[in-house]
Amino acid sequence: MATPGPAAEVESVKAAISKYFPVYDVRVSYDSLTFFITPEQSSLHAKFDNLRNEFKALKLVPILRYNGGEYTISVVKRPELRTRGLWLNGVLMVVTLITTVIAGAVLWASYGGNNDLARPENYLWGALFFALPLLAILGTHELSHFIAARKCGVAASLPFFIPSIPPLGTFGAFISMRDPIPDRRSLVIIGAAGPIGGLLVTIPVSFIGLWLTSLGDPGSGMVGDAGAVAISIQPLYALLSLLVPLPENVTLHPTAFAAWVGFLVTAINLLPAGQLDGGHVARGLLGDKAKYLSYATVGLLLVLGIYYTGWLIFAMLILFLGLRHPAPLNDVSRLSKKTMVLGVVTMAILLITFSPIPLVEIAPDHSFSVELPGGNETTMLAGTSVYVTMLVNNTGNTNSTMELNAMQVPHGWGVSLFVQGGDEENATDLLEVLVPYEEGVVVIIKVSVPPEEDVGEWDLLVDVRSFNSNGSVYESDEYLFTFTVE
Repeated sequence: MATPGPAAEVESVKAAISKYFPVYDVRVSYDSLTFFITPEQSSLHAKFDNLRNEFKALKLVPILRYNGGEYTISVVKRPELRTRGLWLNGVLMVVTLITTVIAGAVLWASYGGNNDLARPENYLWGALFFALPLLAILGTHELSHFIAARKCGVAASLPFFIPSIPPLGTFGAFISMRDPIPDRRSLVIIGAAGPIGGLLVTIPVSFIGLWLTSLGDPGSGMVGDAGAVAISIQPLYALLSLLVPLPENVTLHPTAFAAWVGFLVTAINLLPAGQLDGGHVARGLLGDKAKYLSYATVGLLLVLGIYYTGWLIFAMLILFLGLRHPAPLNDVSRLSKKTMVLGVVTMAILLITFSPIPLVEIAPDHSFSVELPGGNETTMLAGTSVYVTMLVNNTGNTNSTMELNAMQVPHGWGVSLFVQGGDEENATDLLEVLVPYEEGVVVIIKVSVPPEEDVGEWDLLVDVRSFNSNGSVYESDEYLFTFTVE
């Protein structure tokens, strides 16, 4: 109310409230009317809900509170809401469908080993195996909120999808609440509906994805010079995967990845903070004390952000939107046991779908090991040549370029290195060789001693190095060989 209403308007509002509750005092402020009432606990919830529905037609909003031993109903004017037509929902859905199909094409091309995005089949299979399952999960999540809101007498919009770039093609979806939440029961029901609805679709999608994954060919497991990003499987997903045996090193099918995204979205939405779904449920279960759980959640995200920066973004987003959840219109009525069980079960879903570090960056590893089949001590005669063998193994996660350098060569000696099976005529004292992932190469060291060499022991050092893709040294080690000249 922009200005204190005339006495007639105050009496009209009082009369409407008096039909449901005895009124013993009225206070008028600049923007609201406050009525002090003496309700019956057994009928408080139902009567206030009837009053709320009656005030909708009058464009008034009642707010029930209990403070200092007194029950009050504050009445404010309902703000005018500007809504857009369904055209915006439709446009966003079409654009998001296009972006998720593109993301699916990228995933399918990578999965199928064909990176030619000009091929139409990549978009066909990307739409079928990724875009549609993912949008089904997200759409069901938001439609479940929509249906639950309508059931609780709360006007809500249809889902607004948010397009994005690959690898997901979407930032998710949301609905807009066009009525204040009436009570704590509605907070729990509306907040729980989305995650539960989305989960009921994610579980069968995960089984389909795991089955399709099991049909694939095992991959090499090589990371590549650019590194890779691995996903951490959520506890529930890991449990479901036990029912579908998978070969080792098999590549995750795009449908299985869509299910992983579904579990991730469920967990993020169930974080008990701010106005996330979990924040709704927590506020409904705990009332105003839910703010402490919200503070703790953001604190935990900031700690986890040390290991996965994505949680820092979500923590900042929650802080930006507000840590404290606004109270419902009726913040007095208690929850039924059925509603409390629903809320507790919903929050338990968070524990089985949350992964502390959803994405793990895997850096290229150019580690190696060296074996000396014949040992590192050799006896020879002056004026002769011997061959010493080194087995260089790639123990990293990608192909590696390695360099072997003969050092501290005694004066007048000849030392050359070449790969077994290669051309000895091209042997050199500085050998560069590409060692494939999970393989090894046999390097032959030819050592020639001049005829005039004195009797004694002589040392030869071979430096072995592996390199990053930018040419910098990744790992280096030295191997000592001792030659006894007789």
